[in-house]
Amino acid sequence: MGLDLGTGGARAVIVSAEGEVVALHSVGFGQVDGIRRTATNVEHEQDPTLWWEAARRALVGVVAEFEEQGGATETLQAIAIDGTSGTVLGVDESGTACTPALMYNDGRAHAEARELSEWAGQASSDAPVSASWSLAKMLWLERHEPGGFDRTRFFTHQADYIASRLTGTVGWTDASNALKSGFDLQAQAWPDWLSDRSDIPRKLPEVVQPGTVRGQVLDRVARELRIPLGLKVVAGATDGTAAFLASGAARVGDDNTTLGTTLVFKRLADHPPVDPSGLVYSHRLPDHADDQGFHHERWLPGAASNVGGEWIREDHPGADLAQLDFAAEPLLPTEFLAYPLVGKGERFPFLAPAALGFCDAPADQAAPGFAARLQGVAFVERLAYEALDRVTGQAAPGDVFATGGGSASDIWMQLRADVTGRTLHRPQCHESAFGSAILAAANTIHDGLWDAMGRMLVIERSFHPDSLRGPTYDDLFGAFRHRLEQLGYLENHGQ
Repeated sequence: MGLDLGTGGARAVIVSAEGEVVALHSVGFGQVDGIRRTATNVEHEQDPTLWWEAARRALVGVVAEFEEQGGATETLQAIAIDGTSGTVLGVDESGTACTPALMYNDGRAHAEARELSEWAGQASSDAPVSASWSLAKMLWLERHEPGGFDRTRFFTHQADYIASRLTGTVGWTDASNALKSGFDLQAQAWPDWLSDRSDIPRKLPEVVQPGTVRGQVLDRVARELRIPLGLKVVAGATDGTAAFLASGAARVGDDNTTLGTTLVFKRLADHPPVDPSGLVYSHRLPDHADDQGFHHERWLPGAASNVGGEWIREDHPGADLAQLDFAAEPLLPTEFLAYPLVGKGERFPFLAPAALGFCDAPADQAAPGFAARLQGVAFVERLAYEALDRVTGQAAPGDVFATGGGSASDIWMQLRADVTGRTLHRPQCHESAFGSAILAAANTIHDGLWDAMGRMLVIERSFHPDSLRGPTYDDLFGAFRHRLEQLGYLENHGQ
């Protein structure tokens, strides 16, 4: 079983050992009434009981679908959970929330991020800390929510919180979620430069590797969810890392881009590149063993943009997206430029806390604006690949393996291939929850992560760039870049 907690809801999946999706169930947070959510241009909080209620309903729903199709619940072996990267809250020893849950896109910790970056730089060669990092949010909570901070026994992430509700245990996290809390993936340790400046270090959890079996579901919870007693709970990952695992990317140089509410980028590399700007950070996967038995490090340098598909929910609530796709297709390429940012501030492929979105298309017509924003997301994706090329020093990157809800659109997939000049592949199941299911299977029914990926992944369709449209998109992309430079959002790197 895989469970994905995102910005807008929870999605649960049940997958066979061969990678067949046998049941899938989603619950949007809008379906859960009476639980607080706060979102402004800067503040983004969610009540963690919202996460649990959505997760509980998603799990009950997916098990019901599994049973309706003749599935036997006693065959379920394990579950892993992924959640949004950089989301954090403080909990007490029982797992009860002591602080607000600050989401990954909460923008209040810029001052704390700058201060942490100075401390880290003085102590080591650590890259700068971003305001989107959990660590910056922890320092903000220490200074602005001192009562809740004092009551906090452990800082926990979104995936950890759900795991604690399943197992009844708190105080552990996975290395993927721990990265933005300051965990050093090379040293496999929390930083020592923070201990004399803050009380945060004594509230940090134990860290284990994704795919590690960490316990089992409580009997009372198992009965409520109609899952077998003793179901194993496996350490998960961030949603971006889980999406990578679901993508099919396997060769050094391959990219995975998850297009959901935001754009999340991951590139498979054999070493962790250093980005002095701090925009690119690197997750680590288990080593890959070749046919001769030699082990090779596998890293995931990447980052996340605040641009993605959120504008669709904001601008077209309840709309028939397939119909909008169909209406937009003949308008592409479009001369109308758009940077479809919802809210304020960008974090990648450039850092611009004051950035605001724009769209040149007429506001009184749906199709031109829809087409321009589809194209604008693809332009941001191209900028991101250029940024990753600079950081990783990669002259000939591989293919792109696309995940997330946005990859379901054939028109958008072809547009992204045309704009970036890269071949895009869509896996049979392009959900982060599927990546969590792979983690759940890695050390329970398969021989490690890479064996599970090799046995469970299937590519459903590939999209190749149209060379006839390439020059037009190159010109429009140049105009888009120039607009961002004029606005002061993007530096001129000489392209």
